Amino acid sequence: MFNVTLRRMEVLVAVVEEGSFAAAADRFGIAQPSVSAHIMAIEKEIGGQVFVRRRGRKPLLTEIGRSVLQHARELLAEADDLRAEVIKIRGETGQQVVLSCQRSLANYVLKKEITDFALARPDIQLVLRIGKQEDVFSEVRDGLADVGCFLGNEDIRGMHAEIIGREKLVLIASPNHALACRSRIRPQDIARYDFVGPPPSSQFGRGVSKLLANAGIAHVKVAAQATEYMFLREFVAAGVGIACSLERSVAVDIERGLLAKLDFAGDDLTFDVRQIASLRRPLSKPAADLMDYLRTNHKAFA
Repeated sequence: MFNVTLRRMEVLVAVVEEGSFAAAADRFGIAQPSVSAHIMAIEKEIGGQVFVRRRGRKPLLTEIGRSVLQHARELLAEADDLRAEVIKIRGETGQQVVLSCQRSLANYVLKKEITDFALARPDIQLVLRIGKQEDVFSEVRDGLADVGCFLGNEDIRGMHAEIIGREKLVLIASPNHALACRSRIRPQDIARYDFVGPPPSSQFGRGVSKLLANAGIAHVKVAAQATEYMFLREFVAAGVGIACSLERSVAVDIERGLLAKLDFAGDDLTFDVRQIASLRRPLSKPAADLMDYLRTNHKAFA
């Protein structure tokens, strides 16, 4: 049995429509190697190439690829019909709004605002979906969520986006780290040490890398990676490396002495808090109310 997911079918169609792997990656806000991985997974499943790859030129569909493309478009059309039917039923059965939120935002930044909205609007059923940045983008794009919230300094193509706040990131290390007791640490001094961070191939990982590079900390050596804060904290506390983390997420551990905040002499490290909605679907009244509530009530971290 073939295990070809809808996401892989979407990537295949995007490569054809955009004319390159790089342009398809831009459409989904992912790295080009991720696009290549999706296509290679399809080829492994079907046992043949779907594209003839030519360096510097537009990839060409093979005969097998043309057949796969036809079926991909049919499957995606059926999936769109299903989503539309679900949205219709959801609208007919009562007021509901689905919020897809990046994990760090849901757990540390917007937790109070989201809870307060649910309490203030008992007439609206609030569904909260928590995941990675990539999950937020795909769920809003695919109609599984009405509103999305994420941390980042760049807009996403094909989305209505607005900035509702700004959050500070800090550099943290073990209290026993060589830099923990120093003041006004220069970017070039920090760059000499190992780092712990999110996978650099992830959307958030690329955002953090760009943030550090803009602050003068380029060519970071990553000693370990972690997708969950619990493990990142353990790595940092054990002395594996420095990390760049949302200040709200580490404030308690710094106060308890489990982690040390480095006195960075460079520019402030900040991410915008952004909320997004699809440009392809009209915004429901409950979704518009949620966006307005978050816009009005979000408070930046002091």
